[in-house]
Amino acid sequence: MKAVVLGGAGVMGSYAANFVAKSNVFSNVVIADINVKKGEKIASQIGGDYIKVDANDEESIKNAVKGADVVINAIGPFYRYAYPILKSVINEEANYVDICDDYDITLKLIELDEEARKKGVSAIIGLGASPGITNVAASYAASQLDEVDEIKVYVTRSIKEEAGEAIPYHMLHAWIGDVPVYENGEFKMAKGLKDGIEWVNFPLFGNAAVYYFGHPETVTLPRYIKARNVACKGTFFPQSFRDFLIQLDSIGLISNEKMNIKGIEITPIDFLTKFVGKMVAKVKNENIPEGGAVMVAVKGKKNGKEMEYEFSGTAKMKEATATPAALAAIMMAKGEIERKGVIPPEAGIPSKKFLNRLVKTGIFGKTWIGIKKEIEEL
Repeated sequence: MKAVVLGGAGVMGSYAANFVAKSNVFSNVVIADINVKKGEKIASQIGGDYIKVDANDEESIKNAVKGADVVINAIGPFYRYAYPILKSVINEEANYVDICDDYDITLKLIELDEEARKKGVSAIIGLGASPGITNVAASYAASQLDEVDEIKVYVTRSIKEEAGEAIPYHMLHAWIGDVPVYENGEFKMAKGLKDGIEWVNFPLFGNAAVYYFGHPETVTLPRYIKARNVACKGTFFPQSFRDFLIQLDSIGLISNEKMNIKGIEITPIDFLTKFVGKMVAKVKNENIPEGGAVMVAVKGKKNGKEMEYEFSGTAKMKEATATPAALAAIMMAKGEIERKGVIPPEAGIPSKKFLNRLVKTGIFGKTWIGIKKEIEEL
């Protein structure tokens, strides 16, 4: 079987490619990336092949995914590239999994559901850490309850870790400005990193103020799990970085509007992604933990009594984001993911089986599950 990893020379893609290559499920793992030098190096290391791909060129995408049984897409920012890539993969009738973390394009990807089902394609979108692990954890908890009232995803991330070039784009696109919240059965918009302040005690990181941010869980979980309230809240470590992002937003610099400066066309967000990278480099030596922490709290009822499930874990971004997508690709190849169409993790992943396998990979320092319920007898 053949697996193609789009963006396979990047931080996330290279880890996913190495993971699926070691599984021995695929006879050929292809690194598809625009960076020839890095792509050939990764391909050589994992015993696979390399093909050059330009995500801005539809024919290049089609050529890269031709003949694939499963495609893992790690090319970001996803709000720019996910839709044309998925459409090409569906046309080639290959199964697909990505780590898309932009909520707005997620809704557009779901519009390709019928087209994928007609082609017999399984496409799991947003299967990283958050979204991804968070969705599957919420799905498992919901399956244990009779009613679900509230699902909350809490995320904190240290900027002291390895990340891909698309991360700053995603951060400025999805964490700042108007972001969706599902409250009392209706969607509304809130201000990212400003509204909804709540104090959360994260493993490893400790107590921190979190705020609404825009991730796909908010827009997909209410579609597939009947819940009254769904929200994502998060922050960064150090806290000063969150304040820095708010300042950028307040002066209107987070914009995709092109400007001509001395004959060179550039957008404020293109400039800021480079600037943010330099700011991150300056604080990397600060005494803060590496990696990140994710928590999922699901409240509801079982047999008429209130019950709450809480999942939490810590891991580095690369491992926590790439491993879930790689696991899903392996499960697809083995026929363990049967549902066809374009679907988020909560709708297409067998939750208990997936979470058990994920924990066994060892990517987490530790993982926890807590169950709160009314005491009936001691």
